Amino acid sequence: MQKPPDHEAAVRAEFETVRAEDTVEAYERFIRRHPNHSLVKDAAEALARLKKQ
Repeated sequence: MQKPPDHEAAVRAEFETVRAEDTVEAYERFIRRHPNHSLVKDAAEALARLKKQ
């Protein structure tokens, strides 16, 4: 039987993809998908930075 996927690793990998994309849409999508994750703070900060530009 296969091990279940590591949810935390998957979310962190998704966040790295979002950071590489570095768009308002990507950060907003991440926040919608993972509203209670600790990386939401980083996503919100990046989102605020992009919206200031």
